[in-house]
Amino acid sequence: MRGLAKRTYSSRLFLWILLLISFTILLTGIVCLQYALNIKGGAQDTNISETATMIAGMEQTKEAIVSGKASDAFAAELDTLVSHFSELDVIVICGMDGVRVYHTNPDRIGENFIGGDEKAILEGAEPYISVATGTLGRQRRAFHGVTDESGQQIGFVMASVLNDRVVLLRREIIRTYLLLLLIMLAAGGVLAILSRQTLENILLGYRPEELVNLYIEREEVMNAMEEGLFAIDTEGRIIEMNTSAKRMLDLDPDTPVEGKLLTEFYPETLLPNTAKTGVAEHNVSFMIKGKNIISSRIPVRRGGRIIGAASVFRNKTELTRLAEELTGAKYMVDTLRAVNHEFMNKLHVILGYLEMDQVDSAKEFILNTSLVSGAAVSDIRQRVPVPSLAALLIGKLLRASELGITFVLKQDSYFYSKQTELPADCYIVLVGNLVENAMDELNSHDYPVKRIELGIYSEEGHTTIVCDDTGGGIPEEILFSIYQRGTTTKGEGHGNGYPLMKEIVDRYEGTFHIDTEMGEGTSIEINLPV
Repeated sequence: MRGLAKRTYSSRLFLWILLLISFTILLTGIVCLQYALNIKGGAQDTNISETATMIAGMEQTKEAIVSGKASDAFAAELDTLVSHFSELDVIVICGMDGVRVYHTNPDRIGENFIGGDEKAILEGAEPYISVATGTLGRQRRAFHGVTDESGQQIGFVMASVLNDRVVLLRREIIRTYLLLLLIMLAAGGVLAILSRQTLENILLGYRPEELVNLYIEREEVMNAMEEGLFAIDTEGRIIEMNTSAKRMLDLDPDTPVEGKLLTEFYPETLLPNTAKTGVAEHNVSFMIKGKNIISSRIPVRRGGRIIGAASVFRNKTELTRLAEELTGAKYMVDTLRAVNHEFMNKLHVILGYLEMDQVDSAKEFILNTSLVSGAAVSDIRQRVPVPSLAALLIGKLLRASELGITFVLKQDSYFYSKQTELPADCYIVLVGNLVENAMDELNSHDYPVKRIELGIYSEEGHTTIVCDDTGGGIPEEILFSIYQRGTTTKGEGHGNGYPLMKEIVDRYEGTFHIDTEMGEGTSIEINLPV
């Protein structure tokens, strides 16, 4: 049934193409035929009119009218003219009394002119053409007056072509055009077949109805996608934008956008650059209308030539939640590993006391020791709503305790809501590197005070992270190139923390401030407008 529908649709398409070509050919043929008939008729009128004019101006014509008969030589000349001129059948010369002084048929000489259409010329009318019936049948006639030297009209000349000849000529023209029309219609049929085949080739072998179905299905699929989709040409004009993309741009789903510049709706877009450079970018994070987006931008090529670019992107909210769960689990595992490490150390101390039969000392150690302050862990859990960040801080707290470093989350730290604007992975990179760098510095020397204070202040539209330590400060030569990869005092394999943090700060157009003093410590403040 579906195949029948396809054949019917294709047959109808072929029929419409054939009818269109046939109608065009017929219309063109009719117009051309009418034009040819008019041209030919006009040419005949011109020929007989010019012949009448020429003969009327000849001296022999005037002499024939005055003498009442054309000379034999003049009559022979006129007979020759008629015999050699295919579109001239009759020449008549008459005086003012209407009596023929010359006729193509000599038997008619001396008889009165027949037809009745000569009255106007006898009354002095200007040359004209008429249709009337004469002795040889129906004719198309051209009249011209003959005047003497004084300008007095003395007679007239009539040159005509028989109507039978006119009809025969018209039939010949029509027959020729009909033959041409038949040939053109046959060629039109062949052209219709070739057009259908060419159309199918252009459509990559798809029939039109299949392509329509594919287009509809594609539209439905793209509009059902959670991911947003832009597609532009090399001039930056929109070819495609699905519903999710319009929603991310705060546009109504019915807003017409095709053919318009993408920059009209999204001025900050870098997609036109991709169409120009041909360089693809994958998993790039950026902001769009206040939404945190992850996107891939790829050039679109046809036959090796760039014809545009496309961008697939998604709001990172859902991805961030999943990432938070995954990273939260990761850092929880790290935390448990740190707890297990410290717990084993404590067990070894207890085992040592027992081996030395110092049971009372073992009891006192058990009663007075703790991995970390339970209150500190509880405080982090209550005040940090980001699970992965809380797990990271607890892990750092345990690690600091093991190294003899006091790690404190400042009491004035706060989050304005459980759903922060800054993604959890950004918190992990920023806080993790700040604290880890501070711990490495404090653990590298025997400082009298080893303390790290971390402050996180997250409010709507702004996030600030502050990390203070009592280490030895950052040397000036390191500080000068601290954002370059590989800049470190720890040796090979280090020096990536500050560049990673700087990338995040630059991405959100924030600020990175380092206040350090040798022998006193370092304070780092990061401000992000998000």
